[in-house]
Amino acid sequence: MTNIHKYTGSFYIIILLTSLCLLSSCTYDYFEDETNYVVYVPKADVNKRTETYKVDDVRIFIYNTDLEKDRYSLHPFEDNARTTVGNFNFKLLPGLHPVHCFSNINGVDFSDIQSYTTAKFALQKLEDGYYKEPPVILSDYTSPLIRFPGPLVTDTAWFEHKYVGRICVAIKNLQNVDPKLTFDNIKKIEVLASGVGTVQYLSNISDSINTRSSRKAADDVMRLTTTLYQNPFQDFDLGFENYYLPSPDLSSEGNSLEPIALQINFLDANNNIIKTLNVDVVDSNYEPIILHMAETVVVTIDGNNIQILRLSDPLDWNPNIETGEDNTPNGGGTEV
Repeated sequence: MTNIHKYTGSFYIIILLTSLCLLSSCTYDYFEDETNYVVYVPKADVNKRTETYKVDDVRIFIYNTDLEKDRYSLHPFEDNARTTVGNFNFKLLPGLHPVHCFSNINGVDFSDIQSYTTAKFALQKLEDGYYKEPPVILSDYTSPLIRFPGPLVTDTAWFEHKYVGRICVAIKNLQNVDPKLTFDNIKKIEVLASGVGTVQYLSNISDSINTRSSRKAADDVMRLTTTLYQNPFQDFDLGFENYYLPSPDLSSEGNSLEPIALQINFLDANNNIIKTLNVDVVDSNYEPIILHMAETVVVTIDGNNIQILRLSDPLDWNPNIETGEDNTPNGGGTEV
């Protein structure tokens, strides 16, 4: 009888210890897998994507002073069942978190991402020392407050807003400058752009008005090649466009403002320069014009007369010549 009681007691102890271990394991897994923040990307949702409503990549940085989460996913976003329908789930510590979401980032290099104060991306530098044109980067920024315990917080990265700005050049009566400057003779446009941003710190990205880029050195120059189009704007005969980072903040250099300066080279079929035009992007008072996120600035060249315009509606520039990489149905700045 004594042995039976002893074995029965031992059996219950084993059952109790096993249950505690299982409960501990389940509790641990539950909190490890707990989601308290979601970024929903409609253009990554398999149920909403179309040929014209989509993104090909998603990069999400979440900070709490230091980098807390870094997520990168590519189309068709089959990392798991959640990402397939556009949901990127995170477990975050309590507090306020700057969240930066990007798409169409092939062609820029991210670095020093472990700290929010140093995290940045930069234009790629060519072997000849010039910087490349950025892709049409799409961006969304938000700063959710996570409470614990608290409700699930969800933000939407619509990716409807361009981070980059655009400078378009519309031309007519160029033959008044040089008779050889005809559409048939001009086979290539090359632009050397100075006074431009080449680096963007994530901590300096906010809204479309206040976001400013930086540069690595005062002599940073972009080298851009572009296609010449006919009838791009109003009654102008020819035109071309390029994308740029928002105008740089030069206060760290002890500088106030520096205009974006364009050296426009018109080349023939043998890559010989027919003519060079130099244009400073300034207003009527010769003050530098700041290029903002998602903004379109038009430089009009009528013979020797040059004027700079800000387009209130980007579609005033011929929408048929938008680059194929830009899947953005609307313009605008970064929104919270």
